[in-house]
Formats: sequence, C-alpha cells, structure tokens
Amino acid sequence: MESTEAHFLYPLFFPQNIAIVGASPSPNMGVSLYLDTYKKYGYGIVRPPRIYPINPKYAGQKIYGIWECYPSLKQIPEPIDVVLCCINARYVANLLQECDKVGAKFLVIYTSGFSEVGKRGEAYTQELKRVLESKPKTRVVGPNCFGAVNAQIDLNFNQFAPLLKGNVSIFSQSGGFANTTVEHSVTRGLGINVGLSVGNMMDVDMNDFLEFCALDPYTKVIGFYLESLQSPEKSHRFLRLLRQITPRKPVIILKGGLTPRGSKTALSHTGAIAGDQRIYKAALKQAGAIIVNNSNEFYDISHILSIIFPDRLPKGKKSCVVVPGGGASVEIADLFSSIGLEFPDLPQTTQEKLAVLLQDVNTSFFNPIDTGAYGILPDFFLQIIKIVLQTTNLVDLLIPVLQVSRVQRLGTQYRTFAGAFARSLGRLVRKYSIPVILVNRIDRELEDIIQENNKLKEILYQMRVPHIPSIPRLQIALTYLFSYAKFYYRNTTKY
Repeated sequence: MESTEAHFLYPLFFPQNIAIVGASPSPNMGVSLYLDTYKKYGYGIVRPPRIYPINPKYAGQKIYGIWECYPSLKQIPEPIDVVLCCINARYVANLLQECDKVGAKFLVIYTSGFSEVGKRGEAYTQELKRVLESKPKTRVVGPNCFGAVNAQIDLNFNQFAPLLKGNVSIFSQSGGFANTTVEHSVTRGLGINVGLSVGNMMDVDMNDFLEFCALDPYTKVIGFYLESLQSPEKSHRFLRLLRQITPRKPVIILKGGLTPRGSKTALSHTGAIAGDQRIYKAALKQAGAIIVNNSNEFYDISHILSIIFPDRLPKGKKSCVVVPGGGASVEIADLFSSIGLEFPDLPQTTQEKLAVLLQDVNTSFFNPIDTGAYGILPDFFLQIIKIVLQTTNLVDLLIPVLQVSRVQRLGTQYRTFAGAFARSLGRLVRKYSIPVILVNRIDRELEDIIQENNKLKEILYQMRVPHIPSIPRLQIALTYLFSYAKFYYRNTTKY
C-alpha cells in the first residue's frame, strides 16, 4: 500500500524549506502573517523548515534580523519545497514559470485578486491557467488561500492560535473557515492533524487531499468546506473516492452555496460556481459522506467522531441521560425521542443503588435520570455515572448533563472544579465500553465561568471525553452520529 511519504502532497505538509516571495521587514498583513508565525515557532532559527525571504529590494539584509533575504528564487542554495506568493496578482503567472525553472515543488498563492473580483482578476486567472496548461512540475495551491498546516510539526499560519494536535484533517476553500478552525481548535476540542486552505482551487484540489488522508495513519476523520466541486470529471472522481474511504474513515462536508444568495457569494468569495446543490447533496450522502448545514454542526460531529470512532461508535440507539432537574429531563426525552433514541427502563438493582446514593432526593429513578440538586455536586454526579456504566448491556450511549455555572455557584471550593472533575470522569469512562458524551451547559456568560468551562473542555479532550455545549446542538450531532454508525456497520467487515 502506498504511504503518505510517496504521495506528491507530502512535501507540502512536511517541507524542508519555505521561500516567501514578497517578504519585507515592514509590517505587512500578508507577509507578516507567515513571518510572525515562523518567528514564534523558531522556523529557520532553532528548527526546520528553513526560511528564505525573497525580495530584490532587501537582498542581503536580515528580515526581522533573523533570515537572510535573497534577490530571487535562483539564488536559494538548495531545492525548494514550498514557495509562498505574497505579491500582486499581475506577477503571479511569471512567478509560477520561475518556480518551474528552479524545480520548486509547490507554489502557495496567498495573493487574491483573481476570478473572485471580476473582469480584471479574470484576466490574471486566464494567464495563470495558460501556464498551468503547460504542465509545470510545480503544483499550485490557491490562489486566494493560506496553504498548509500540520500539527505534527507545528506548521501553522496563525501565530495567535496554537494548533490542538489531533486526528482530524481539514480541507477548506474558505480562508476564513480555515483560520477560524485553527483559532478555535483548543476551545472546541477539535484536534487537528493536517489542514489545507486552497481558495480558488485552480490546481491542487479536494481529490488530492482526500487521497492523502486515506493513506495517512494519523488521520481518523476528514472534513471539507467546499463551495464548488468544479468540473464533472473532478466531481465524479470525488464521489468514487468517497465511496472507497467513507466505510473506513468518516468524511464530513460543509457545502457552501446551498441557496441562490449563497451561490452568488461563493462566486465573489473564491470564484466558485456552486452548481445544483440538491443533486450534489444527494450524491455525497449516497457516497457515505456526512453533510452538515453550518460550522457548529461541522465542529460538533467532527469532535465527537475524533474521540469515539471507531471503537466506541454506538451500535444502537438505546440511551441513558443523567440530568439535574425534572424539566430538563422532560425536554431531553422529547428532543432525543424525536430522532429515534430509546430510553430503556433502569433495572431494579440500578434504581436501588441510585436510591441509596440519593436518598434525600424525592424523585423516581427512571430514564432520563433526574438527580435533583444532588446532580450539581461533581462527586455525586460522578458516582451516578459510575452506577449507570456498571449496568452492563443497558445502553449504547450515556449522556450526562453538567451545569457548569451552577457548580461554580455552590461555593469557593468549587470555583476551580473543572480539572479534578474532567480527569476523574476520563478515568472512569476508560474502564467501560459505553460511549459517553458530556453536555457542559453554562447559563451565564461571566468571565470566571467561561475560563473554567474552557479549562474543563481542554482537559476533557485530553481525557478523550467528547463534550457538546447544549442539548439542541447534541440532538443534531446525534442525528449525524447514528446515521453514520448505521452506514459504517453496514459497510464494514470488522463486525
């Protein structure tokens, strides 16, 4: 079987060196985006990849007092893996020809101003297309994009947001979506493996990325933000690849341009013609992809699958919910029953154990389990979860609902409860095969509550416990989860 090292995209994600054309010592929104990040992570200073600024105006000078600037690509003393283009769109076609002459493997075009801006940009697009038609050895990422990230080597384009290392690999036609995903990877618990922002996608495309991720042992979940599948040939290839990959790895797709206004916006954004969305959506679903409607849905189901797939993927819909409050338990029963979840009665022995633990709570221990006020106390909450997990073959999924802000209001001893609770829950969950998804609700957006909740989420991710911030969002995520589980178990030979 081919390895990722043999795939042509490998040097893009694991570059030995990066040349930045248009580099400048002046603070510049485009160039400094990369240079400031490389400085922060020590690229070309204490660790690879080596950095080569390119600008004849500053040749011989040290950019940021660190990297020697070269007049052109020809002067770089070694073969080039990645060239970052931060110059005006009118010069990009010539730069691609120069990259081809020196044998550069990739040209990542950060520059915008192509077909997405109208007639003027269309002329530059056609010029670039003519060079691409000559089949240069240099492959093009973009235009109008950020390029690659790789959490394995801390390759990043955002100095303000360190990547949370994980197993989700993401491809995006939107630079904004790619940037937001990187910025919020920690707070959303979305561990990134590799990512690629491609913008107008004139050369390297979704099929290349999908092939790479299929081979990559570090990629468990694959996510796409797409505004266009481009040509019928590329679309058909994408569907063929999906049919091969989705029985082995979940593929989540957020498709932009689903409405007439969205299609028009996509055209001005990345130059994408969105096509007939109903046909695309049906074909993608049939190929096994999970099609989501917005970024929250994308992040939620990606997060859950990155933790529980494949070993803890639910085999059925029997569920148990633990929640402090009768009203909340009724709401959950109604919402989750509407998507087919089943709530089996707890065995008499389990109810008796709960009655002993919560003897001062005037409630019946049915399912969902209403814990009363005791459920707000972290220690009692964990003991209730343990009793349910010990009831073998009862359910396929356990959903505890934690009221984060109410816990903090219990007193000073609970102001910093998150670390101990998350670690205890993680250790408990590891002992049992039942998948657990925590709902971590906050009802007040106060700074101390937000900070404690962020700490809770970070440690839950480390302990491999998925978490979703609200019951309605979990309802949607479970719809996707059970749909994919049904597809997976029907198509896999593992079970």
